[in-house]
Amino acid sequence: MGSEKTEQIVLNMVNFYILFEKEFMELVPIINIPEITPMLSRMLNEIHLQGKTTSSELSKHLNLSLPNTSRAVNTLYQLGYINKTQDVNDKRIGYITLSIEGVELVKQFLVIYQEKFFEKLSHLSEAEIEHLNESFSTIKDLFIKMREVK
Repeated sequence: MGSEKTEQIVLNMVNFYILFEKEFMELVPIINIPEITPMLSRMLNEIHLQGKTTSSELSKHLNLSLPNTSRAVNTLYQLGYINKTQDVNDKRIGYITLSIEGVELVKQFLVIYQEKFFEKLSHLSEAEIEHLNESFSTIKDLFIKMREVK
């Protein structure tokens, strides 16, 4: 593939990612729990997606400094939304999972996300929704294919 086409793909991917992240962040619900900031909300969602994670992984995935991640993890732990456990073989590794309260809070987020996203989709025609669905399916398949190349 020519470098011009490669540059165009990379530019389109970067622009898509920025736009998608902006649109997604607008969906982050405002929960009537004063201590849950948008960052803590993102962190709870990331822990939910990962299932079991570490502070280092959260820091990397959310593009946060490790000190900020550690403070946020401690806040979520003190609020009772996450559990922390140590690796049985390496006590230096600490795992983070959602507590029952955390799971319930994330369920609330997901309902609000879904409602907001349905509202955004309601402005599209059936043909546009079908085209968007096919496009996401194609992109997903191509990313899986690229992942398989080593």
